[in-house]
Amino acid sequence: MFDKLAIRQHAVKNGDQACDAYAALIDQVGRLANVVEAIGNGIARPTGQSLARWQVLAEVEHEAAPVGTIAGHLGHTRQSVQRVADLLVEDGLACYQPNPAHQRAKLLEVTPTGRDALRRMQAAYTQLALRTTEGLDPERLDLARETLRELQRRLESELP
Repeated sequence: MFDKLAIRQHAVKNGDQACDAYAALIDQVGRLANVVEAIGNGIARPTGQSLARWQVLAEVEHEAAPVGTIAGHLGHTRQSVQRVADLLVEDGLACYQPNPAHQRAKLLEVTPTGRDALRRMQAAYTQLALRTTEGLDPERLDLARETLRELQRRLESELP
């Protein structure tokens, strides 16, 4: 998909330095997203999980939450998170609890089994982070994150 995006990004290059840099950045973010997804699935696989399941578990690690809230935090649809949540419950990694604030929107809560899987994935992620950030300037990483956050904010303002 991102190869097609690269072709489209090439088409928008118009000689304006900021526009060209923007197009290259968006292309790179897409390529990075593919690698992050593959790495995340690779980290989750030994625990029998996927990146999607890991993300949902991480959202309820410290506090139970309704599926709709989890979906909003992750930027996914409620239906897609509901499917993942139901699988986590089916596998004993999470459970549903009554929600005092809403009768129908139950709270998803991590179980001890889910917490164990989450800890193992987080430990593997920490090792990856230590390896891949060795020698990188934390200030440059912060600047990159802030720049991406600002671009996200601006792009979100363009959504209908």
